[in-house]
Amino acid sequence: MTTRPKPTLNLRSLILIFVLFSAVATLANSFWVMFKIQKQELIENALDANQAYAARIARSVEQVLNADLDKLKYGSAGIGKTFGDNSALTREAKRLVEQDASFNSVLVADANGTIVASAPESLQLNGRTLQHKEPLSLRTAKISNAFRSITGNLVVFISHPIFDVKGQYLGLIGGTIRLEQSNTLQALMDTNVRKDGAHFYLIDGARRVLYHNYPEQIGSVRGADLIADASLKEAAGTLQAVDEHGVEMLAGFAQVPSSGWGVISQQPLENIQAVLRRTMIKIAQGIAPLGLFGIILIWWLGTRISAPLSRLADCAKRLDTPDSYARISAVPARYFESWQIRRALLLGATLLQEKIGKLNQQAHTDTLTGLANRRAMQDVLSLWQEAGKAFAVVSIDIDHFKRVNDTFGHGVGDETLRAVAQLMQQNSRANDLPCRVGGEEFVLLLPGSSLHTAADVAQRLRALIEAASIETVGHVTVSLGVALWRADGESISAVLERADQLLYQAKQGGRNRVVVEPVPD
Repeated sequence: MTTRPKPTLNLRSLILIFVLFSAVATLANSFWVMFKIQKQELIENALDANQAYAARIARSVEQVLNADLDKLKYGSAGIGKTFGDNSALTREAKRLVEQDASFNSVLVADANGTIVASAPESLQLNGRTLQHKEPLSLRTAKISNAFRSITGNLVVFISHPIFDVKGQYLGLIGGTIRLEQSNTLQALMDTNVRKDGAHFYLIDGARRVLYHNYPEQIGSVRGADLIADASLKEAAGTLQAVDEHGVEMLAGFAQVPSSGWGVISQQPLENIQAVLRRTMIKIAQGIAPLGLFGIILIWWLGTRISAPLSRLADCAKRLDTPDSYARISAVPARYFESWQIRRALLLGATLLQEKIGKLNQQAHTDTLTGLANRRAMQDVLSLWQEAGKAFAVVSIDIDHFKRVNDTFGHGVGDETLRAVAQLMQQNSRANDLPCRVGGEEFVLLLPGSSLHTAADVAQRLRALIEAASIETVGHVTVSLGVALWRADGESISAVLERADQLLYQAKQGGRNRVVVEPVPD
């Protein structure tokens, strides 16, 4: 008989390796958890900071735009009384341009969109027609998206309607903000430049960049960008997403209510990861000495723990010696596990016998139905034959069982087999032995039974199965053959074969019936 080579590692070495591995794994897991938590906190803090920053800028932009609208509203109220006086209109336009840096130019247009006054005069806008007449049709204050003006400049147009004292619509007064030229809005944005690796930008409803930390980006239109889309759809929020350049960003955004513009403050995820790497290096340097001390301590404790286990392992090799009980009892049990192993060794023989008994039972039981299997049936028949005990054999087969499997599936077929087996057990006496010997084939052994009694039992079982309602399937029937074995008669195998033949006669006779062998003269 071939044997495997003797292991080179002993129990002590394995325990030490396992304990050391566990210690290292615990440290590594703690470090990883710390890394994940720290990373999540940094990301959440960055998102919150960006959202707060975007919200603050959005409020400031909203204040500037409202102030510009108020200036135009005040101007429209004055010129509504003198709308036919072009010199007065021109003076008001100049006043608004020269008042502060809010507007780069101001114009007054009539209800048809013709510019009747403007400033500065160098633009020569008088007499021209407005490019976008949407404010004329709306007749409400309006802040436009960015567009190229008559003079070719990229501008935003802020307008307010003009009504006379009778409420008649006369036209509008509007100011332009050139995005490439200094103005109040630009000055406001320039004071909020971030120094933590983050940047922010302002876009209009058409996704065109109105302001950016990098001036060359002003006027460009954002491509496929989830962050830009979110800033135009939602009032405020945060988002971790890839921008149009394929860089993963941590962004916070807010909307400017009066214009529908979006303010986005964002920073690359890589910035956070760089900070995280530096932090984790410092943490690793801090815990390294303590981790080394812990490993040494665990190694020493592992040696102490493994000593009694090694002695118990040595005792396990000599369980068959007369002094094995005393040797095992002499091993000190300083902790619960060593005591438990020592106790297990002392009870080993008993547990082994119980294990053998369970395996023997499993070997004689059909796992699907819980009935005796063919091996158990043969063992019992051999005992009855040796004792000369007569018995009746009832051979049983489920009618059209293949149809059950084909129609409902093998799972339902198994449930049907279990249901029939349960009915057999319920219809059996204490000394009877119900068996499953094949797929849908069963045998019921009736020790000391006469042929007449066995026939009655078979008929009751047939009727019971026919009347039973099985879930999903409904009703099934069985065919049965009944034969009798006597000590002075033929062999057991012949009786079993005869019972099977009677069973097939029942099937050929129409199924759902019992066929009993003739009573001998």
